[in-house]
Amino acid sequence: MCVLFSQAPTRSLPSTSNVQIQAHASPSSRMSQGSEQGGSSVSLASTKVCSLDEGEGPVGDAEPVEESTAPAVPASISDRYRVGRMIGDGNFAVVHECVEHSTGRAYALKIINKGKCRGKEQMIQNEVAILRRVKHPNIVLLIEEMDTYSELYLVMELVKGGDLFDAITSATRYTERDASGMLYNLANAIKYLHSLNIVHRDIKPENLLVYEHQDGSKSLKLGDFGLATVVDGPLYTVCGTPTYVAPEIIAETGYGLKVDIWAAGVITYILLCGFPPFRGSTEDQEALFDQILLGQLEFPLPYWDNVSDSAKELITSMLQVEVDQRYTALQVLEHPWVTNDGLSENEHQLSVAGKIKKHFNTGPKPSCTTPGVNVITTTALDKARPIFGRGRHPNVSAAPRITQPSCSLPAPSLSPATSTPESEDFSACSTQTVRSPSSHPVLWMEQLIGR
Repeated sequence: MCVLFSQAPTRSLPSTSNVQIQAHASPSSRMSQGSEQGGSSVSLASTKVCSLDEGEGPVGDAEPVEESTAPAVPASISDRYRVGRMIGDGNFAVVHECVEHSTGRAYALKIINKGKCRGKEQMIQNEVAILRRVKHPNIVLLIEEMDTYSELYLVMELVKGGDLFDAITSATRYTERDASGMLYNLANAIKYLHSLNIVHRDIKPENLLVYEHQDGSKSLKLGDFGLATVVDGPLYTVCGTPTYVAPEIIAETGYGLKVDIWAAGVITYILLCGFPPFRGSTEDQEALFDQILLGQLEFPLPYWDNVSDSAKELITSMLQVEVDQRYTALQVLEHPWVTNDGLSENEHQLSVAGKIKKHFNTGPKPSCTTPGVNVITTTALDKARPIFGRGRHPNVSAAPRITQPSCSLPAPSLSPATSTPESEDFSACSTQTVRSPSSHPVLWMEQLIGR
């Protein structure tokens, strides 16, 4: 039995084995065993930040750890964990598999090279400070940390079930009820973060990981807190992923917690039809931002023929350009489409896997690294890229226009994003996250290189 969740109804998360998603989560019962203040310990004693509940986490099925390829780690780490081979290699951090001696639970050990972070230490410190504070069943957890002169060691929860798109494209059956359960998990995570005045700022399917519980059920966990920050006033740093970015970020008018709701609304739209609500080509990126700023939301036929009006109404409320009119996370959770109140049409099968594979390039990955490891390997520094401004401030106060054409429309033409070190392609379906390297509010999406 999984003890992280209350005994509430479960929903099917699409999978080849037809297991259940644990949709209704109770507040986490995990208790912090370490300090909550900012900054890392400079001693060789590790700080226990969080612990999994009894019976939770991968125990018996943990793969044997290859200690011959293990790195040299401080005794405070090796005394508690058996560290094995490297499973992730990033620009500023590497990730090794590790197993806790006392429980046999598998975790991920993230080792950040502090030498590569000189001059930008604050970005890493901010990310870790956020991770220390968040303890929720729908968020990837920081278990333990230790700071040395040259490395920062983070023991993280290891999520092996793939990401949100993997769950959909591998499903034998996928319905509105499945999509509703996914949004429930995501909205729970957002509600918890917003209760702490924390905004994530990079919510996207790649950062939503499928966690497989010991009882066979599944749930989503939100990861990658490299852009997360505490909101104590309007924010102006321009950051995020193009497909999911809120209009107030593009317009430089100042933004807050509700940019996460906008991103969740975009994801919900994709979950039900397979392509994003606002689209633009690589040759005309301005068109994407103009669509986002105007909020011209459409539900084109035949792709939305069999989707309930309740789902469309919820998406419309989440994608309001006017921030004050946009739903909160609590309103999302209380919406009938999420609570399943009398929605029999939720059982209608949706055919979105093919469109997701086409529009989001979800084919076989060139690397054997799992999505969960990729999320852990990423740091805040990976999101700092040179960017340039659009140079104009459009009016974003117009209310969104909802249209549903009576005739069939051709499928939106979208090209998967490709990137090279010299030039980033921020297409409509780009998964690349960008951030202004300056605290000064500048607009984005054009590379400074070549300007």
